[in-house]
Amino acid sequence: MKELQLQVQDEDDGNRAWKFVLAHWKTVVKSREHNRKCFKRGEVTVNGVVAEVTKLLVKGDWVKIRFDDRAAHESVYGREKLDVRYEDDDLAVVVKPSGKTMVAFGFMLPFSVSPSRSVQGADEQLDHLGQDAEAHVESGGVVVEDGDVDDDKDEDDNFEIPSNISPAVGQQHRLPCAIHGIEKAANGLVLVAKTRSMRATLLKMHNEGQFIRTFRIICHGAWKKPDADAAATDESTRQDTTYYSPGGSIPIDTTSLDAEFLESIRVVHLTLSNEAGLISTLDITPRSPYLGVNIRRYLLSQGHPVVGDSGNTKPLKANRNKGLFSAVIKVEFKHPLKDTTVVASFDEPAKFEQLRNREQRACVRRKAEELEELRKGGVEPVSTFDRKSDKPIAYQIGEKDFYQMRFKVSPATLIPRSSTETLVRAAITLSQQRPVKILDVGTGSGCLLLALLNSLPSATGVGVDISTEALEIANINKDLHNLSDRTSFLPGDLSDLQGTPELFQSFDILVCNPPYLDSAKADRLKTLFAGTEHEPPVALFAEKEGYGAYELLACSLSRDLSTDGATRSIMASGGYVILEIGSGMGERVREIFKFLRFEEALKDNQDSERCLVFSLPTSPVDP
Repeated sequence: MKELQLQVQDEDDGNRAWKFVLAHWKTVVKSREHNRKCFKRGEVTVNGVVAEVTKLLVKGDWVKIRFDDRAAHESVYGREKLDVRYEDDDLAVVVKPSGKTMVAFGFMLPFSVSPSRSVQGADEQLDHLGQDAEAHVESGGVVVEDGDVDDDKDEDDNFEIPSNISPAVGQQHRLPCAIHGIEKAANGLVLVAKTRSMRATLLKMHNEGQFIRTFRIICHGAWKKPDADAAATDESTRQDTTYYSPGGSIPIDTTSLDAEFLESIRVVHLTLSNEAGLISTLDITPRSPYLGVNIRRYLLSQGHPVVGDSGNTKPLKANRNKGLFSAVIKVEFKHPLKDTTVVASFDEPAKFEQLRNREQRACVRRKAEELEELRKGGVEPVSTFDRKSDKPIAYQIGEKDFYQMRFKVSPATLIPRSSTETLVRAAITLSQQRPVKILDVGTGSGCLLLALLNSLPSATGVGVDISTEALEIANINKDLHNLSDRTSFLPGDLSDLQGTPELFQSFDILVCNPPYLDSAKADRLKTLFAGTEHEPPVALFAEKEGYGAYELLACSLSRDLSTDGATRSIMASGGYVILEIGSGMGERVREIFKFLRFEEALKDNQDSERCLVFSLPTSPVDP
């Protein structure tokens, strides 16, 4: 309990009580929220009378605060009870929730487990919360999960009370005490000591490998059997014949990173996945005292990263920001005092089954769409089609739907993506049903420009591309959709639009879906994105981490803007530039085109930022 008092001086005359407390004792109350709770608990008095937060102070008033550390601590960490799976007078096994750091978990423990009868109760335990952690640096630290640094530093974590688990110094002076850690993004069972003697015993057992912990994880891909039948190409068949099936044990590759830290790997589920082909649910037992980071590093080295957004993991597109798909679901050990075996377990988190169901449904839906696409193209569907290794269906049949139209495609052109339809919608909105001239830079099959012209009957357009083979396909599509009278396709380079004289037409709208995959990672990206190895690299990959094409186009447009007094220009005054971007590229692309006015960013159907809209300066002579 902290007791402080202060007399109101001239500078605080007429101030509200809450402002006074926060201004003079912020190191005590820490935040506005905790300040408000102090008043609610009646810990602030003015001239001996409990004060309201809104009380007006007068010079000469005496303001006193009796700050209850324990009540403040409980108001933050005692409001949510932890799931205790085993408990006796000496130890407990408790579930750490996902999203909680080990710091927060340690603070929550005294309010979720019963105090040991071997100590003086909860009051004595909490008395140790304020001890100086630095005095315990030399006492030896517990193993803490890699990456479990609490970077959030929200106001609820600003107490001077040190935690029982610190990635830096292993603060073990408070009770109850966690013996091992789990990173913030994961959840699972944690062994907890309730007395000092048990803490020392459990730490020794932990370091000597006397605890058996089972991690449930979901990772990309599946493990092939050494004698797999290479002829089995259908995904549903391969699950049974080529890969280790549910219930089977996967041999540990002793030559791989961190392999010596693993005891066993068992398959629980194999699930179809659009992006990964298959995803595996595994139960993995590491050798104590090793933890989840060792599992993740091993799986990553095997080419099967754990699904997640943190270190040594890889997300699935449809499941970004869903946390880490890793949980400690079982702990088994011999009780050091009772000569009995303790087995504590809990069901895998609900998000695991949700992920499997979502991936399964999406894969089945995608396969049905692919088979229908084959039928539509006049190709007899075969059950052995594999989108991960076979030539894409669009190239097999030579056609692809885009914006409710059907276009011819070839390996000289990109396969139209539904995400690119975001650019079509943006351009249609900007046209406002007025006659516009549209320039499509890097037109490929022409689908983007032709879809726009089909939706805007009064519009005209020109498409340019560096590939003559792509232009041949674009001209076929122009004739196919009866748009020859409003469209022309020309050879041209986005780095030098001025090199194509026919483009000096003062276009109202420029659309461009440039290559934006990092050329330095081309080989790896081709394996990650099914079918891309069959598409033209010039339309997919760019230098400078994928930003090279944007920089070249920006230079070309800036030259067009700098032609002062020119009677002809490529872009009209006040025109629009609409660009497709890759995930996470928005900020840097906006910086590249900072000489234009940024208008808006649009998201695709997958809720990813896919399209940036810029506008050119308006000429002073324009109305």
